[in-house]
Amino acid sequence: MLQAAHDIGDRLVRALDSVGIVGQRLRERLVKDLKAKIVLRAAKDAVEVIGDSGTGKHKVVEAAHAIACDILGRTGPLAAFDCASASSRADLDDALAGAIREAQGGTLVLDRFGALEGDARSVATRIIRDRGDDALILAVSHRDPSPDSAEPRPATSIRLKPLHEREEDVWELIDHFFEAMAQDYDLQGCMGFSRQAKGDIAQVVQETCLKSVRRLRDIVRDLLFEALADGELPLKLTSEHVRPYLERTFGQTSEDRAERDAALVASQFDAVVERSMLERLARVHEISEDLLQRQAQIINEIVEGISDVPKSYRNIMTKVEDVQRAAAWLVTGAKTQAAFRQYFGAEGFMRPTKSVAWAFYNRVFKRDM
Repeated sequence: MLQAAHDIGDRLVRALDSVGIVGQRLRERLVKDLKAKIVLRAAKDAVEVIGDSGTGKHKVVEAAHAIACDILGRTGPLAAFDCASASSRADLDDALAGAIREAQGGTLVLDRFGALEGDARSVATRIIRDRGDDALILAVSHRDPSPDSAEPRPATSIRLKPLHEREEDVWELIDHFFEAMAQDYDLQGCMGFSRQAKGDIAQVVQETCLKSVRRLRDIVRDLLFEALADGELPLKLTSEHVRPYLERTFGQTSEDRAERDAALVASQFDAVVERSMLERLARVHEISEDLLQRQAQIINEIVEGISDVPKSYRNIMTKVEDVQRAAAWLVTGAKTQAAFRQYFGAEGFMRPTKSVAWAFYNRVFKRDM
């Protein structure tokens, strides 16, 4: 029995994979819903799939049909019927009954089911409830009825959250859409979006209450094509690459970004012990907590960008030190080793020795490699 349950779970996951449903939390919910509302009911109950435009309703429909074929042994077609196409109650009665017959042994998708009202909804609901198990009925609706609504509905439902309520899935979707484009357009040398860049995009999703997964895909595509228009893609697309587009398209301001950046970095220290450690280290080194948080974020981005060598302690620290030296050189504004030494003071004892400056210069510009 346990082995059979495990096998069903694996087959449900494969069905979600086959239609490209992305997002760990969403997938976990769908595995349970599809098992409880289709597999265990042997596809005898009509299911209403409810969600805003672009949330993935038709991908769920495709997955449900694949499951009905794979697990329940159905062999009929995946057919569709537009509920808004019938001009009268009598037309709807005849047309819907005919569509169910045509989908015999398969799956019938009732598009725009939510557009039906009054008698038309009653007719459609009666037909799909009384049709036996001739076909798996999936009614697709854009709107979720109010809890006290008395309008007739299919036996059960699967509800899809709008994208802005799927915060835990947004970053995964951004990576998924990048990988799809990388494969389609052979984007060699670029590893995707940095953590901070993904945070910028996710913030826009939240601020604009973006509902559609398709719209997020279009945003990722726009960002990549704009970066390509500027020339060769960098190792990772950073905030500097995505912010101009987000500002133009969604009005994301520098103040919004600063607030988001602070929240993003602070989120790494949410646990009590971590917050305590942050405060302690800030005191020990006599710097602000905000500065230490921002430094942690920078190091995190450096680690994310390491791809050509293992992320061992030695390789990470070498990369961090290289970046810090390069940043220090930029701070001095120096163009020569002599100018670099002079930045540190007029007296000789205040400056690094010539040999130290020489080694520093070589490491910054990788002349020793």
